[in-house]
Amino acid sequence: MSVLRWFGFAVMAAFAGFVGLILVGYTIADVGGWEAVGLIAVVGVPLALLSLLAYVRPSVAVPVLAVVALAPIAFGVMFLLDFDRWTAWEDQHGPISLVLLVAVAAPLAVLGLARPTVAGSLMLAASLVPVLLSTIGAGSDWARPLSIGLVIAPVVVSAVLFLLAGRDGTRGREIATGPGRLAH
Repeated sequence: MSVLRWFGFAVMAAFAGFVGLILVGYTIADVGGWEAVGLIAVVGVPLALLSLLAYVRPSVAVPVLAVVALAPIAFGVMFLLDFDRWTAWEDQHGPISLVLLVAVAAPLAVLGLARPTVAGSLMLAASLVPVLLSTIGAGSDWARPLSIGLVIAPVVVSAVLFLLAGRDGTRGREIATGPGRLAH
């Protein structure tokens, strides 16, 4: 397995761990009690199950994660349609767009160990498309979603590393099987 795959995984795992600790801390401090436990479980359990699926059955995880990757994009569409309303809503309820992205990108990083090209493509779509939609929806206030989008730079870096790893893997198979043919 290539070093790029592991490095892409490590970048995403470190980012997800850091963001996860911050989000769990704020949830416990702001919400507290069983409600906080429930909110953490609502994100943590699917994230863990999707990661396990990506590790154990990558071929099954690809279509599942492709559908799940639509969640951050759908949230971006909402920002495109009414940026001010959804920004105010997110200010009241917390960084839902970041939670959605991490909940999708972490299992995609696990998938990237087996299927780097697919994982990298889905990670790029799930991270950049919502930022682009929010930036368009913001109109003259375009710098705000763009600056918030800088927070997700590690996801983009991880995605690019997976795409490079997938490209490396394809080249290696072409060399091993001769020109014009790919190993299956």
